[in-house]
Amino acid sequence: MTTISSNVSVAAFVRATLKFDPQESIAIVLCHEGTVLATLRVDLRAGDVVTEWVEAIDGIISKITADQDVDATVLVAYDEDEELKGAKYDALAELLEMAGAPIQHAILVANDQIMDYDSDETDAVAYSVVESEAIILEALFHGKNPLRAKDIEHCEESSIEVQAIAVRQKANLLSMGTNLEEIARKVSHEMVTNIAIYREAGEMTDEVAGWLAGTFTVSIGRDLAVVALAGIATTTHDMADYLVGDRAVDDRKILEAGHEMLFDSLAHIAGIPRTNILCAIAWAHWTLGNGTEAMATLGEAIELEPEHRLANLLIKLIVRGKMAKTALINPQQ
Repeated sequence: MTTISSNVSVAAFVRATLKFDPQESIAIVLCHEGTVLATLRVDLRAGDVVTEWVEAIDGIISKITADQDVDATVLVAYDEDEELKGAKYDALAELLEMAGAPIQHAILVANDQIMDYDSDETDAVAYSVVESEAIILEALFHGKNPLRAKDIEHCEESSIEVQAIAVRQKANLLSMGTNLEEIARKVSHEMVTNIAIYREAGEMTDEVAGWLAGTFTVSIGRDLAVVALAGIATTTHDMADYLVGDRAVDDRKILEAGHEMLFDSLAHIAGIPRTNILCAIAWAHWTLGNGTEAMATLGEAIELEPEHRLANLLIKLIVRGKMAKTALINPQQ
């Protein structure tokens, strides 16, 4: 495992774990005997009450500490607006100690610099140095896609080929009848097959984009395709457990590969299915613990369709501090 002993290496670890640069956030790294148990992130917003932050993560910490004690907590504050200064920081430190995760070391990222939280800035170094850290270089080497909402490509109109495949796929879905178990298994198989096609091609193909466009045109196709990224659910109860994060995904690699595939498909898909695909991308972000990018992506979805039911459900879950079970699992273990 990569050593995270310096301020720079901690910041690099957080960035590699979340797959983006946090803004106005608190990242809390929970450790046991040098091993990271979990990395949590909470938004910093003007007027927020510290107790609300801790209430949002207290249950998560309890689940983590049920199996292993937290013997070191590193806090990284991305705090350009100084929201956490003074009494707020003291209150947070006290509440984290009561929750069984006392802060051992605190780091501040502000003005494009990294330093000890309570320093006089003499130890400050440029944030850009994280680019040369081993964990960041490893992520780049393996081609990890940050899937940033600001990098979403727009598509005014799908190609004729994509539209034709989409029409056929929609017709296939609507002709499958009402047997949920049968439909779920078929959509799950097709989803995994298309992920394999995408990975083998190394790029988005008309075949995959058309299948996604047709599947995500109807709500049942969307829901089953999203669930297929997590596992096979053949009942509405199992589907709901996956969608609201109460059940961990079966195969993280399938989720991550499918996440990249959906993100890349947006450059080829316009119209009705686009909002549903944005929701699926946001759901995958949230499931993997990337709440900030999930909210940013949902913002894109709401802009297209303000009353979108799934988008608004996911926003409520994230705002209330709900964490998906998958986000609590250390992928290194």
